[in-house]
Amino acid sequence: MTASFSGRSLVVAAEPYIDELRLAKGLRGLEGAALLPLSADAPLPDELLARVRVVVLEVDAASEPSLARLSQIRVAHPGVTIIAAVQQADVSLTRALIRQGISDVAQLPFVAQDLSEQVLDALSREAERLPSANLGKLVTVLRASGGCGATSLLTHLGEAIPRLSAGSKKVCLVDLDIQGGDIASYLGVEPQVTVDALLEAGSRLDQELVRSAITETSHGFDIIAAPEDIAKIDTINVDHLLATLRMVRSLYDIVLVDLPAAWTDWSLSVVNSADRIVLLTDTSISSLRQAKRRLRLLRSIDIAKSRIEVVVNRLERRLFRGVGTADVADTLDCQVISSLTLEPSALRAAQDQGLLITESQGKTRFATDVDGIAELLIDSAKGG
Repeated sequence: MTASFSGRSLVVAAEPYIDELRLAKGLRGLEGAALLPLSADAPLPDELLARVRVVVLEVDAASEPSLARLSQIRVAHPGVTIIAAVQQADVSLTRALIRQGISDVAQLPFVAQDLSEQVLDALSREAERLPSANLGKLVTVLRASGGCGATSLLTHLGEAIPRLSAGSKKVCLVDLDIQGGDIASYLGVEPQVTVDALLEAGSRLDQELVRSAITETSHGFDIIAAPEDIAKIDTINVDHLLATLRMVRSLYDIVLVDLPAAWTDWSLSVVNSADRIVLLTDTSISSLRQAKRRLRLLRSIDIAKSRIEVVVNRLERRLFRGVGTADVADTLDCQVISSLTLEPSALRAAQDQGLLITESQGKTRFATDVDGIAELLIDSAKGG
C-alpha cells in the first residue's frame, strides 16, 4: 500500500476508479492529491490520514465494514474533511452522510473535473474554519497621501516588533499596494511568488500556497510582496482577499498591511476587519486635508474612533514651535499616538544601501519613535 504525497488531499477508492483519475491531466484540485487504490472496506492506516486535510473516501452503504471505516476516521481525525465517494447516491443516502459529518458526496465512477472542484472547494474552506482566537493581530497602515512615508514606517515596524519582543512576536508585512508597492525592492529581496498568485488562486487557495508566497528578510520579519507588474486594482474578490489574510494571520502574531492610496471596496473591507488602523500623515496642509477626508470616510462605514490612531511623520524638532502633535489631534479630532522625527538624509542614505536606518545609522530619533509605536502594537497583541 503506497501513496505519494505532494499535497494535502488523499483519494481512496477501488483500483479501477483510481486508474481513471490517473489519466486526468491538468486538474488543479487533483495535481497534489495522493491516489490510493484500496477496497471500500479495507482499513486505512492512521499515519496516512495524519498528513492530509481532505480525504475522498469510497463508501459502500451496503457494507458494514465500509461504514465502520468511515465512522472510525471521523472520530479519530475530526479535523479532516471527508468527501464520500458512492455509487448511485440518492437523496436519502446523501442526507444521511451529511448528517454524519461528511462535507460532500462525489459520484462513482469519478468525474475527474467534478471531483477536482469538490477537493478545491474543501481546501478553500480551511480559512473559514480558523478560529478567531488563533489569528494574529491585523494592523493596516493608511497613507493620508502618496509619499508620506508609509513604506519607511512599515519596514521599520517589521524589524522593531520582533526585536523588542525578543523574537516572541512573529511579523509578516503584506504589500497590498498592488500598483505601486515596492517593499520588496526597498528591502533588497527578490520574491519568487507575490501576492497576485494568492489573489488569483480562487478555490486553489490553501496554506501551502500562502507559505510559498512568503519571503524571509534579513531583518527578522517576513513579507508577501506586491506584484512586479501593475495589477488591476478593481478586480480583487473581497471574500477571497479576507480569507487570504486570515490564513496569513493564522501563521503570525502581527500582520502589517500596506494599502494603496486609492480607495476600493476591498481596501475598505480590509480596513474594517483590522484590529488597529494607523493613519500616517505629515504636517503639510494638503496631507492634513487628505487625512481628514479619510477619517470621515472611515467613520461613514461605522469604524469607531477608538480603532483609529494617527501617526504624524516628518515632525521637525526645533526651538521655535511649529505644528505639533496636539495641533494635528485638534485638526483631525482623532488620537495621535506618536510622531516620527524628520530625518530625511539618514533615511535616504539607508535606503540607497538597501538597509534600514537602524543598520546604517544606529540609534536615531526616528528609530526611537518607531520603537515606541512597536511597543504599543506588541502590547495590543499580548494574549492574541
